[in-house]
Amino acid sequence: MRERPADSGQRRVPGGSATKRRTAGATPPAARVADDPATKGTYPPAESTTPEPAEALATLVEKLRTELAGVRAGMRNRAVIEQAKGVLVERLRITPDAAFDQLVTLSQRANVKLVEIAAAIVGTTAPDPPTTPVTDLVREHLRAAGGTRPAARRPGGGVGPARRPGDHEALQSQHQLVSARIDAAATFDEVAEAVGAATAGWPAPATVVLTLLEPTGAHRFVGAYGMSAGERGAWTRVPPRSDVPITLAARDRAPLLVTDPELLAERFPVVAETDCRAVFAAPLLHGDRVVGALGLSWHEPLELSPDARRYLTALAMPAARKVAELAARSPAGSEADGTDADAAAWLPIVLETVPDPTVLLAPVWDDGRVVDFRVEYANAPAAELISPARAGEGATLLAIYPRIGSELLLPRLATLLHTGRPQRLGPVRLAPATGGSAVGRMLSARAGRVADRVVMTWRVHDESELIHPQLLDAERIARIGSFRWDLDSPEPRCSPQLYRMYFGDERPHPIRAGDLAGCVHADDLAAVQEAVSRTLVGGEQLSWEFRGAGRLAGRRLRIVAEPVVDAEGVVGTVLGTVQDVTDERTLESRLRLAEEAVTAQRRRVDAELHAAQALQRALLPDQPELGATEGLWVSGRGRSSDHTGHVDGDWYDACALPDGVSLLVVGDVAGSGLAAMTAAARLRYAVRSYAALDMSPGEILASVNTLLCALDPERTATLVVGRYESRAHRLSWAAAGQAAPVRYRGDGGAELLTGPLGLPVGVVAQATYEDATVELAPGDRLLLYTDSLVGGRGTDLVSALDVLLGAGAHAGRDDVEAVVSHVLDALRVGPGIDMGAMLVRVNG
Repeated sequence: MRERPADSGQRRVPGGSATKRRTAGATPPAARVADDPATKGTYPPAESTTPEPAEALATLVEKLRTELAGVRAGMRNRAVIEQAKGVLVERLRITPDAAFDQLVTLSQRANVKLVEIAAAIVGTTAPDPPTTPVTDLVREHLRAAGGTRPAARRPGGGVGPARRPGDHEALQSQHQLVSARIDAAATFDEVAEAVGAATAGWPAPATVVLTLLEPTGAHRFVGAYGMSAGERGAWTRVPPRSDVPITLAARDRAPLLVTDPELLAERFPVVAETDCRAVFAAPLLHGDRVVGALGLSWHEPLELSPDARRYLTALAMPAARKVAELAARSPAGSEADGTDADAAAWLPIVLETVPDPTVLLAPVWDDGRVVDFRVEYANAPAAELISPARAGEGATLLAIYPRIGSELLLPRLATLLHTGRPQRLGPVRLAPATGGSAVGRMLSARAGRVADRVVMTWRVHDESELIHPQLLDAERIARIGSFRWDLDSPEPRCSPQLYRMYFGDERPHPIRAGDLAGCVHADDLAAVQEAVSRTLVGGEQLSWEFRGAGRLAGRRLRIVAEPVVDAEGVVGTVLGTVQDVTDERTLESRLRLAEEAVTAQRRRVDAELHAAQALQRALLPDQPELGATEGLWVSGRGRSSDHTGHVDGDWYDACALPDGVSLLVVGDVAGSGLAAMTAAARLRYAVRSYAALDMSPGEILASVNTLLCALDPERTATLVVGRYESRAHRLSWAAAGQAAPVRYRGDGGAELLTGPLGLPVGVVAQATYEDATVELAPGDRLLLYTDSLVGGRGTDLVSALDVLLGAGAHAGRDDVEAVVSHVLDALRVGPGIDMGAMLVRVNG
């Protein structure tokens, strides 16, 4: 077979020969200068045109760079040409040289590049590449808003309308050409350049990037096309949590396409800042591994046919294959250092140094979801722990731990893959083995992400293994330390809490038994020594408490010691606990003092209550005294302290004055207890004194107000004072903060007396009060009462007055107890209300 150089991609001149093409590029520079008409006849020229050395060197470098680019392009195209020659050899039954001549003839006749003719022939014989569904953010965004419907799926794969045969064959040819150029690339940048130069149904991208996935989950730029040195330096490494298309595509293991500029600016603002209007990103899958990502961007909005989308997605397959090949053969310490390929080599060595069971887990994907994890590598402890039936090839997480694997481990590890955040799991209880011990076992695990894999290490604990830290926590919370003292050893063995109590931290320190005497208060030392002697010599289990000194000054400790005796009855070991009870004893002391104070206070309150009750009995006159008034029958009622448990300042009074005049008073002093009853006593006798001076009810209230403001300015009271003249059957009355009296007429009617109501006494020093006068007929009854009878909390005053007006007809006519009980029952007033009332009947 004749050796044919690969076509560089230039169009052929019709009628040109291969021999001429081979010799055209080999003419020496001197011959070219000699043949140049501008220099013919003079060599060197008469007028020197020799360039400067720097310019000559630059020209030579540029020339060599151009020739190198042509050679590389030819090498990338050679694979497609050789494939086309093979197709023609097989189909036409001709020699390889004849097949190449056929390609050259077709290229000259059609005036099409030789490599494009070869790609068309190869594309018609190659099957369509398999594709992955593309995550189209524009379509999903519009679908969420109700703007689009999913496109119909055609039989045989793909999405969209039926494709035209000519377009499909062209895309197929271009795909074969791009795949061949990618396979022939020698560097990552050449892979990116081959992808960027492809225009198979889509416009040429502005930029192309290739990344390798690091064990940490970050993406490291290893190849780029269309990016300046500054731009490439700014994107050297992309952290795993960055919200950019390549990280999302690698995380979800699905291609990503954004063709809506507005959505791109909203969803990926960092990428949109680079003047991108459309973006495509795809994971580079090599086997079941994500080795990196491929990203393309355009400066103009992008519109693609379904076939174009399909073949754009297919670019990731040859790119992934080549990137994995380049990363695997790169020398250590070069650009591939730290990649997934390196991790595959050193990670098993590292896992073997871990003493706990450790496995490298590969996710098992199904329809874009992680459904299980396959054990890719297990160190020796893990291989021993996994049963032989499940430790063979294809062992999975759910096969090893079915229950907690599905309930806990699988969702947590899937979250780890998604976020990259390390996970801590457990301790969780394992299901008991069939036919095994009923003792429960617990599992705790830690997991981290390495590239697209998960490293998990775990431990299986017995229940007793987990009790130890719980006991330490219990000692710390209860402030109890424990010790074990073998008497043949000078130092007891102590728990961390005991070291913390003695030294202030839990680090082990030497504690000499002979030094412990200096930690006991001198007043308690003898009792402690006696207790220790009884324990060591007599073998008694003892508990004693002492005050601390030295390191333990200001603290109270309680020790419980239990001796351990041998067969001969000799104490060889002492087990015990030491508890800090300082706070408890302090609280007990404070509680004891508080109880003593409460007892003393209770005694004072009881004495005051007895005095107030005695004073109340003196202030509330009995029936013979009330009945001494001329022309009236009087009955009073006050709320007894036996019902309420305290004494309030309510009182009533009636007494006879000269000339057939009777004084009627009902009052209520604010407050309760002895002080309130003392103030009530003062007011009662003051009202009697002012009435004896022949003052009117209004004048009496004004004088009482002046007295109370002067002698007890912090006290207030409400009063109703009446003056009844039996000869004229006339009642004069005045009120200070109380409700008006109620009149029950002899004919059965009832009314509320009308008159001015003044302020309570003791509020304003210069208050004045006016009198009101009413004529009473024989048989009329008059009810004077404190406002608490009808003005209790939550009581409607209008309804209460209606009940009060009707009480005369429903209760006994001359029974004040019956009238008051009827009102309280009707208003549902509880027994704790303080009140006073007085019922007066006109006799004639």
